[in-house]
Amino acid sequence: MTTIRDVAKRAGVSVKTVSRVINDEPLVRPRTRDCVRQAMLELGYTPNVLAQHLARGRSMVILLLFNDATWAYLGDVLRGCLAVARSAGYSIIMHQFEPAEASAQRVVCEMVAQRRVDGLLFTPPCDNAPYLLEDLWRRDVPCVRLTPQDRQCPVPYVTADDRGGAREATRYLVTLGHRRIGFIVGNRAHSASHERLIGFREVAEKYGLPLDAELVVSGDWSFHSGVAGARELLALRPRPTAIFASNDDMAAGVLSVARELGLAVPDGLSAVGFDDIPLAWEVSPPLTTVRQPIVDMSRLACGLLIDLMTGREVEVMHRELPTQLIVRESTGPPPKAASRRRQVRSKRPGT
Repeated sequence: MTTIRDVAKRAGVSVKTVSRVINDEPLVRPRTRDCVRQAMLELGYTPNVLAQHLARGRSMVILLLFNDATWAYLGDVLRGCLAVARSAGYSIIMHQFEPAEASAQRVVCEMVAQRRVDGLLFTPPCDNAPYLLEDLWRRDVPCVRLTPQDRQCPVPYVTADDRGGAREATRYLVTLGHRRIGFIVGNRAHSASHERLIGFREVAEKYGLPLDAELVVSGDWSFHSGVAGARELLALRPRPTAIFASNDDMAAGVLSVARELGLAVPDGLSAVGFDDIPLAWEVSPPLTTVRQPIVDMSRLACGLLIDLMTGREVEVMHRELPTQLIVRESTGPPPKAASRRRQVRSKRPGT
């Protein structure tokens, strides 16, 4: 295998001179530079790009930390980040991270100390490691958080208006006539779970909806936890006429239980999700949900991180993007109202 020494010998220069040409450093005569490049071409020598970056004190690698995110969420995060990172010459490596474990935090610190990564992107709930964040911030290691737990922390972040999205979805159910609404909370280690629950409760209080503790059950973002939550809620008497699940995977679990119990959706039960992942329009009936702009959030977060890594001036360190209610076929008036509406239609002349 051809080495840098072989190139130096062919060009009749020192190894240091070849290194300067490879790294495009100044203080090399144009004629000498051309001679070195010709020798590299003749010998078929390809520089080690990673070694070049490390020599400059950069790895050109971004570390993406994740914990228990669904694959749909991670897929959207990667879609947003990769487009931005590649255009700037960066690669992304994913690392599963448990924020509560000291050993996991040490591994991340070692990767940074060994210059194996230039910056970090935290997906929720990976930023629930305040000592690690404080250490990285103190050492001027560029970091950006997606949907952070602590929004008072100075580390930059990009998030969505989870509370506002939950308010809009709950208001929509109220306008349809629902008064008894069940709610399935996501993983409580995630700030989004708390924000969505707060948004739901704010609207419930405003419109005088019952806020019985039994109407709020815990999930963990998974389909199976949606199934468990729906069974618990639909065993209540009186049972809720609508269920708002904190993400689409859990809402799909609600649809599954409704079919199991013989409840037509939306005539017998309305269901709402959150995120608007592909699953939301693939299930039957398609889900009414709140669209969270995960891809756009990830693009912004990765762009912000690259700006920090390259020393560009950043004016806005904290960004919140709006959500959007997407109405599909899984929601309608509560059963009694729906029944009355069908009766009125059946009494019309010619029907």
